[in-house]
Order: sequence, then structure tokens, then C-alpha cells
Amino acid sequence: MQKEIKFYTTADVRRILRIGNKTCLELFHRTDFPCVKIGKSFKISVQAFNEYFNSRRVFSEEN
Repeated sequence: MQKEIKFYTTADVRRILRIGNKTCLELFHRTDFPCVKIGKSFKISVQAFNEYFNSRRVFSEEN
């Protein structure tokens, strides 16, 4: 039995991250963002979304 893959849409990502439509689309157009385009819509698997944001870090420029 195969495991069902669940996806987030751009609306889901906007809601989760609390960002606007423009920022969300910029994120989905990044080359390092693991999304797929199905027809006219972008989607990202829940697993890929979690892995992407667990591996991202913001470093302070202060020493």
C-alpha cells in the first residue's frame, strides 16, 4: 500500500507563514524552493515544506 502524499497550496502557505500573495509567489518562484507547478497552480508537499523550513536559518550580521 502506497502512502498518500499531501500538498499545500499557495493559499495554505500564505496562511501558515502569514505572508501576502506577492511574497508567497516570490517564494514559490525561488529555484531552491521545492515546489511543483500543476496546471496554473503551485503546490508543495507537506514533507518538502517542513524539510525546507527546518533547514533554513537567519544569521545575525552582528558579531
